[in-house]
Amino acid sequence: MKSFKENFMWGGSVSSMQAEGAWNTDGKGLTVYDTKKKRTYAQTSSDWENGIDFYHHYKEDIALFAEMGFNTYRFSLSWARVLPDGEGEVNQAGLDFYDRVVNELIAQNIEPIVCLYHFDLPDALAEKYGGWQSRKVLEAYRQYAELMIKHFDKRVRYYIPINEQNVAYTLTSDLLPEDIEPKELARYEAQAQHHSFLASASVKHLVNAFAPHAQVGGMVAFSPFYPESSHPDAILSAQIANRRLTYQTTDVFVNGEYPQDLLHDWEKQGIMPEITAGDKQYLKEGTVDFLPFSYYQSAMAKKGADITVDSFLDSFLDGTQPKNDFLAVSEWGWIIDPKGLRLAAKELFDRYKLPVFTVECGIGVKETLNAKGTVEDDYRIDYLRDHVEQLRLAVTEDGVDLMGFLTWGPIDILSSQGEMKKRYGFIYVNRDETDLKDLKRYKKKSFYWFKQVITSNGDDLWEKATPLEYQSSAKG
Repeated sequence: MKSFKENFMWGGSVSSMQAEGAWNTDGKGLTVYDTKKKRTYAQTSSDWENGIDFYHHYKEDIALFAEMGFNTYRFSLSWARVLPDGEGEVNQAGLDFYDRVVNELIAQNIEPIVCLYHFDLPDALAEKYGGWQSRKVLEAYRQYAELMIKHFDKRVRYYIPINEQNVAYTLTSDLLPEDIEPKELARYEAQAQHHSFLASASVKHLVNAFAPHAQVGGMVAFSPFYPESSHPDAILSAQIANRRLTYQTTDVFVNGEYPQDLLHDWEKQGIMPEITAGDKQYLKEGTVDFLPFSYYQSAMAKKGADITVDSFLDSFLDGTQPKNDFLAVSEWGWIIDPKGLRLAAKELFDRYKLPVFTVECGIGVKETLNAKGTVEDDYRIDYLRDHVEQLRLAVTEDGVDLMGFLTWGPIDILSSQGEMKKRYGFIYVNRDETDLKDLKRYKKKSFYWFKQVITSNGDDLWEKATPLEYQSSAKG
């Protein structure tokens, strides 16, 4: 019995601000990563001005992806590259760049998956309207989405409206004054959450109107919560956390209406967003076609813990979440749990009966080139082998309809907090936190391993071998 379907999607995912660079090139406008978030992380890491300069290296990088055997590449657009102010006048040079990227992917037989928004709000919209709590930002997003969907026409067949939407609405909260009252912050986030759901639905409406060949996927960051013990209070805490972190969002994606527990949370806190009758109908008619998700780790819920998206995100990013005694952790304190990926895929499919798609998965590690000009990253091979094996079981043992597996950062990029030292890729990029060096690309050992995995459609996960052995085998 074959593990994965014949048209299984293999490849990688990146974001614009972590990869592109060229932050002020060819008419691109500023994003909050060029201004506010740059100041936030300036003391501890790099900034996002240069990334890995995918803007000028895209052909070289796509050729490397093609050599690895990628048939899919998910990337995000920089909203401010095509609409410098987030609305209004279009920057043709930005459209031209994305044309070149999409056309090059298609020429290399790589399916482009376009994520329209990956946290990098145009700074002009943040300054003018404050962020996603404003309906003006929602309207600007709709205009931007329509522009891109019409422009790409039949070249793009898959869209993700918002990256990790279950946490994205909290990530412009840092644009607000530090002394904002907690209830006011919660009200801001609830309204931003509602507007992000309308934004996601708008992409489905626009695809129906202008690109009926395309599919739309509602994406979440999935970290399944386990109870710390069999105590009923711990089990209840984990169930509530899973609802808040994941299923409240996916319920709206699939059912087109707000679940009762989310409405109750808003009402109990006195932060119910403004939801019109038209909004409800718009959501009902804008449900998704598939469920893409990122997966990095599982999480633990302590007895009686009141876990929210904000509290989880803080502990997730700084690696301070409760540890699982049965599982190891990465250098950044992230729990390594391959079976959690099987659980994530199984739970999403069992609940909603829609195709699911792992579009981000990987491990960040501090790495340097060795004397041979490579990185012997057996730990990455082991990590990904174990995760792919669990997905194979999800398909063969659990009957999950799985569309594909994309790794996060298939080429080294800046981390979400601007760290170049946290490397995820199969391809090493020669730069560090502050020194761009020559930005030369080098293949790691895992490059050849993943090539073999793709060649066999996941049936041959291979034991450890040297890069030369992988090369020799790939040739026949």
